[in-house]
Amino acid sequence: EIKHWYPEHNLKRAEEFIKKAKAKGAQVVVFPEDFITGPVRGEKEFVDFKSKYRKHFQNLAKKYKIDIVVGSWIEGKRTGWYNTCHYIDSDGKVKGTYRKINLWLTERWYLTHGNNICVFNTKYGRVGLAICWDLAFPEIFRKMARMGVKIVYCTSLWYLTEKGKVYENYAENKHVDALCTARAFENEIILVYCGAVGKIQKGKYTELTLGRSQITAPLIGPLKKLEHNKEEMFIQEIDTTILKKAERGYRIRNDLK
Repeated sequence: EIKHWYPEHNLKRAEEFIKKAKAKGAQVVVFPEDFITGPVRGEKEFVDFKSKYRKHFQNLAKKYKIDIVVGSWIEGKRTGWYNTCHYIDSDGKVKGTYRKINLWLTERWYLTHGNNICVFNTKYGRVGLAICWDLAFPEIFRKMARMGVKIVYCTSLWYLTEKGKVYENYAENKHVDALCTARAFENEIILVYCGAVGKIQKGKYTELTLGRSQITAPLIGPLKKLEHNKEEMFIQEIDTTILKKAERGYRIRNDLK
């Protein structure tokens, strides 16, 4: 649960979760989009221009000997402000950096979209990164599949009360569930979706976040899914041999060649 515009509070709680995850035997820990500051929406004082958050999590990864998908925050560069996610391994090395390509509607007036797909090798397999609204664009995942990706981590802050509420109050739940399952099936990947929870204050209005963190796989669908938007951590072991079984059955990767 994000405390909006209180980065020190959120960083402290993140370390508590890392420590707890390591104690329970986790090898990779994943955080949601915008989890350090909450949505920035143009407030320059909450933009990281000196990579201080990245360095902070590099130190935590080394301290607890665990790989970290650091969610995302806004990084300031000479070319613009980017919604950025890093994968940091247990030695504190940055294995992959991704700048969000598909910006949500309200991000576009102050953020610059990224241009590059991010796929890289880790000790747990070939990994890709995505952020929130990217989930609605199968082209990104197809490109990652062609680059040999096996596991995609999608960090997210998705609102429960978005456009779908015009037709149905909980339509966004269905959208995210469907997209997570579809992306895993059509690309023969393990998809790890980590969604922010709680309430975000937008001026006079309060938006509810979606939550619904889940891990999906081909042949099976959800391996584990939280059916709510309340704060919770879960540990899930993943057997990636299911990807080989999916390829033997569907031959999607073979057809991509």
